[in-house]
Amino acid sequence: MMSKEGFTHLRDYIYEKTGIYFTENKTYLLESRLSNRLNELNLSTYEDYYLYLKFGGEQSKKELNNLFEVVTTNETSFFRNPPQLDAFKVIVQKNYLNGTPTVNPIKIWSAACSTGEEPYTLAIILLELMETTKKNIPFIIYATDISQKVLETAKRGVFGPYSIRNMDGNILKRYFSEDNGSFKLSENVKRYVRFEFMNLMDTEAYKKYRGMDFIFCRNVLIYFDEKAKKKVIDLMYESLKPGGFLTIGHAESLHNISRAFKPLMFPGSIAYQRGK
Repeated sequence: MMSKEGFTHLRDYIYEKTGIYFTENKTYLLESRLSNRLNELNLSTYEDYYLYLKFGGEQSKKELNNLFEVVTTNETSFFRNPPQLDAFKVIVQKNYLNGTPTVNPIKIWSAACSTGEEPYTLAIILLELMETTKKNIPFIIYATDISQKVLETAKRGVFGPYSIRNMDGNILKRYFSEDNGSFKLSENVKRYVRFEFMNLMDTEAYKKYRGMDFIFCRNVLIYFDEKAKKKVIDLMYESLKPGGFLTIGHAESLHNISRAFKPLMFPGSIAYQRGK
């Protein structure tokens, strides 16, 4: 059983490393998620596990990746929250398809991309827009996550029925091949997405993601406290190019976090725009 002291030490350590904050009523959740790590390392108490993470040298650095795996939540699917995706399509059509064709590629960042359904969905939407408008839309999608395990899954591009449950049948036929109940994504979609490890608490890491036209950071802020939310949103503001767009989870809000963005209202959705 996790002691109060053990919970406090681990909660603060996890917060320091990831920005994820476990409130005291989540003691049982943290305990259950970490129990297998204690068994794997043959440690007796959660306090021992904390000391191992804190003072274990090179071994603790390796264990940090395992910690990231168990404390993050990876609930996702293709075409999740359609109103936000419809807003994305409207913004692309208005800002990148009307008038002079864009020469520079549209740069999109899917932060906390999990197993890849979100960035691949965005790629499919843009490919479909190219098909319907008969216009070329050069684009590149950067997809990052703190979990190496989900990134490896994302790179493979093979998904089960749960991931594709919200997908239109025609889209499924066009971009996937089925094999024994699994659905393999077309290389024509995969080639647009670059998967990379990134910790959203690592200020230096944001320097790699500058001049973004779009950032999707959906259903991430709910795991952060106010201080961590503000840090991430401020850094993402700097990563967007002037006039760029931020999308957060439909149940999330920038209220009391940042006044730097202009909210844009769409049916069932809000997008946030950096000033031009």
